[in-house]
This record gives sequence, structure tokens and C-alpha cells, in this order.
Amino acid sequence: MAGSKGKPNDDQSPASNQSDETLQETANDEAMEQTPRQYSLAGNVQSASNKNDTYLHPDYMQYNPQYSQQKDEPVWSLAQPLPRVVRPGMRMGDEKEENQARQDQQEATRPQPPPASQEPPAENPPEEEKPPESKVAEPNKDGFLNLWNKYRYYVRQELAEWLGATVAFTLGLCATLSTFTSQKEAGNFPSLAAAWGLSFMTGIYLAGGVSGGHLNPAITVSMSVWRGFPARRCVTYIAIQILASIAAGGIAYGLYRDAIFNSAMMSNMPVNESPAKEAMVTTPKPFANPATSFFSEFVGTAVLVGAILALGDDTNAPPGAGMQAFILGLLITLLILALGYNSGGCFNGARDFGPRLVVLMAGWGGQLFRENNAWWIWGPWCADILGGLFGGFVYDFLIFTGGESPLNYPPRRRKRAVLIKHKKMRSRLPFKRKKVDDLEQAVRNTEQ
Repeated sequence: MAGSKGKPNDDQSPASNQSDETLQETANDEAMEQTPRQYSLAGNVQSASNKNDTYLHPDYMQYNPQYSQQKDEPVWSLAQPLPRVVRPGMRMGDEKEENQARQDQQEATRPQPPPASQEPPAENPPEEEKPPESKVAEPNKDGFLNLWNKYRYYVRQELAEWLGATVAFTLGLCATLSTFTSQKEAGNFPSLAAAWGLSFMTGIYLAGGVSGGHLNPAITVSMSVWRGFPARRCVTYIAIQILASIAAGGIAYGLYRDAIFNSAMMSNMPVNESPAKEAMVTTPKPFANPATSFFSEFVGTAVLVGAILALGDDTNAPPGAGMQAFILGLLITLLILALGYNSGGCFNGARDFGPRLVVLMAGWGGQLFRENNAWWIWGPWCADILGGLFGGFVYDFLIFTGGESPLNYPPRRRKRAVLIKHKKMRSRLPFKRKKVDDLEQAVRNTEQ
């Protein structure tokens, strides 16, 4: 009888599975019907889940245990949707108190084990003997396979940002030098725009999943202000981007040194006035007044940052997997074509500063940092950072509804977040600490 009962269940299992699938499809259809339709030229607004189809050997986890470890911190990446984080301005009370209350609630709801007297006696299972070769791949007590693995773990994001920025700057500078030192026989202005776009696309693909692939100080600062990127990492990221631009400038200059001197000899000009100068540093055109050059950089970076925030907004119309960096490459190409002629199309302070410092060390003269009223400061740095902040402001003010944007803070929480920042800054200074107590009282007043 037991066998006869089991057989019908086996025979009916495909039918039951099919009915479950039908019910699931019906539920999905009903959910789709309840969701308001959005007719978007960007395709389906709902983000599809990316399935990981990478082949994994059964013994791979045994020899590389870190592969299965999930990320314990968000990544503000240009290659994927931006993370949703909780910022101080979104909290009503003290962050430590909220974390403690959350932990107490989890402890209260966690099921308690039965008393020891009611537990059945535990049986010690026999220990499985590991194969000798597995002991070679066992990590040390800290969970690292070797010493470099440990050091890399703590600076992996900075190393990835340096690699991505170095590759992007090197390819872009080499393409520009190839064009200008060949009297534009190896390219023209549209090809330069495409080369810079593809260079940054490559850099984002290299570093986007680890560091975010910012590759631009204006993007890093804008991510910190509008999306909660840690402010303490802004300094390290910008320093890494500058170091990457110096390395890229040195590599490009070394590869094209002969072409630079040959171009200067054919033009009967000093090296620091030859066409190669336009390749290594960005300068406004002689006919462009300072306001035109400033706002060319300002508008270009504003469009760039606004588009990055739009692509990273999962409630807007995020592109498919792997397409975000490609779209940004096309966007950079378009920005250089549309807005790069008057000012040189920098849109990136690190891209200009590193090669400018390299050619200074090569003996091109200190006038590179004084010409055009120190254009390298108020152009690639001031105009680009201010433009990036303005682009993020416009997108968040008109479209973005997420709570991590300061524009969406409630007024009391916005005031509280500003007071907390002032209190932290005052507490770190060796003087004027008397005002810390006043700031703490003001914070408590906003929480009442």
C-alpha cells in the first residue's frame, strides 16, 4: 500500500509543478497589470536580474574561499546602478542609539534555543580527513592566502581606481599625441573625441566593479555630495587620480618623445610651443574669452554628472548589464565634440594636471602654470567641480526622489545633518572647542 500511494504522487508531480508555474505566471501577470505602464524610449524600466553563468569548479571554493564572500560595503560605480544608502540627514535620532535599538529588536525576535536539559545528547561526527593538497591552499588565521593578498585587501579600491585612471589617461594622451605630432595625418578632432570616450569606457570597465571607476575628481566630489560617497575617501580617490594622471603623462611622453621633437623641428618651434603642447595640456582657444571657456567646461561636466546619476538611478531607466560604461564612453565623445572646441575639452582636472606636471619636469618651463591667468586652476578644476555639483543638483531637484539626496531631506533633518558636520569638524580642531557643547545642544533641539 505504501508503494501504491507513492506512485500516484510521483505521477502527479509534473502536473503539480506545472500548476505551480501557472499560478506563479498568473500572479506575475496580475502584478504587472496593477503596475502603471510607462512608455519609455529607454525600454523596460524594471531592472532585470543579472544571472551569473560563470562556470565554477566543485573544488574551486576549497582553494579560494574569498570568492564566496559578499561585499560588506557599497560601491558607487559608474558601471552599475548606484547603491541606496542611509545618510545622517535621513535619520531622526542618534545613529548609535538607532543601531542599538535595531540590535535589541533583532535579539528579541530571534528564536531562543531550548534549555540544555531538554536537548538530545549531541553526537560527535567523525572528522573527515582532508586531502593533503587542500592543506596547501588553506588561508592563514586572518583568512588571507598570502601577505600580498592581505595588503591588497585594504587598498584594493585605490589600486583599482589607479589602474583604471592610468589606462584611460594613457590611451587618451597617446591618441592625442599621435594626432598632433603627425600634423593630423593620424587623426582629427572627431577621432580624438572618440578616442577619449573609448579610453574612459575602458577604464570604467577595468575598475568599475571595485572602485566605481570615477576617474574624475568632479565625479568623486559629486558622488559624495549627492549620493553619500564617503567624504574621507574623496581625498584618497582624488590623490590616486592625480597620481594616475602623472603616471599616464610620463608613459605617453616617453612613448612619443621622438615624435614630439620631430614635430617641433618640422614646425621650426620650441618644443614647449609645438603642436604637442595642445596634446599634453588643455588650453582655451586664443579667440575664446574666459567666460566662454569657463562655462564650456561647466556645462559639459554638468551634463556628464547629471547623466551618470540618471544612468545609476534604478527608478529611472537603467541600461542593461554591461552597457553603462559603453553609454558613458559615447557621452564623453559627444561632449568633446559639442563643447570641447573652445576650452580644449578637459572636463577632468586630473587629466590636465598630471601631464602638465610631467612636461614641467621635462623642461618646458613654468609658464605652463601661469598662462591664461592660471587656467589650469579655474578651468579644469573650479569649472568642472562646480559644474558637476550643479548637474547633480538639477537632476535631483527635478527627477530624483531617493532619500539619500540632501535635496530630499526634511528641513529639520537637513539642519541636524549640517549641525552634526560642524560638531565633528569642531571636535577635531585643537581650538574653539567651546562651541562643541553649543552645537550638541542645537542637535538635541532638532531631535525633540
